[in-house]
Amino acid sequence: HSKMTILILQPIRPTNPPALREKADALLRAMLAANPDLTFDVAQDDSAIEVPAHPSLYMRHATVRNYMLDRYLTAAHTHVLWIDSDLIAYPPDLPQLLLDACPCGIVAPFAYLDKWPSRFYDIGGFIEQGSRARMWPPFFNQEGDVVELDSVGCCYLAPAALYHAGVRYAPPPTDYYVEHWSVMQEAKRRGYRICALRDVCAVHAWLPDYGLGLN
Repeated sequence: HSKMTILILQPIRPTNPPALREKADALLRAMLAANPDLTFDVAQDDSAIEVPAHPSLYMRHATVRNYMLDRYLTAAHTHVLWIDSDLIAYPPDLPQLLLDACPCGIVAPFAYLDKWPSRFYDIGGFIEQGSRARMWPPFFNQEGDVVELDSVGCCYLAPAALYHAGVRYAPPPTDYYVEHWSVMQEAKRRGYRICALRDVCAVHAWLPDYGLGLN
């Protein structure tokens, strides 16, 4: 895997409390140390980005992701790993686990909510045959360790070729979906596989523990 060069992109809100930022940084340090055979570039960005008025709640998220791609993605990158800044746990070998499972597609770990170990997080990002994942088990209609999906969210590895080809994020057609939807649908049109791994998990912070609201 020496030829793999992964760009880790982590959008960080300026309002994130220091304790949450410290957890994000510690997880990244552990991940970089645990994957010596991979090459990483890391961009954590909390820039104040102007977002035009738009009715969609996800316009800001799409704009920030596109800004980060345009600013940090280079021809040397083979993959992009998105990691939301309010994740508080994931395996240190996450990039290798995702690569091994789906080296040429988009692949995500399951995301659970801290304090609710059986509750799936980000159901708006994880879409199966047009419908959101369920918040409680069974999360999907499919069985098995790998779930084939229309979309994933929160944290995922994607081939950089998709972004090199100019694919970018946009507000979804309805708020039933989230900003990942536009990229995922273009990926599917281009023949990329989209999947999630049941046995590889990330944990999303219970935000009230950090003085934040749930949204």
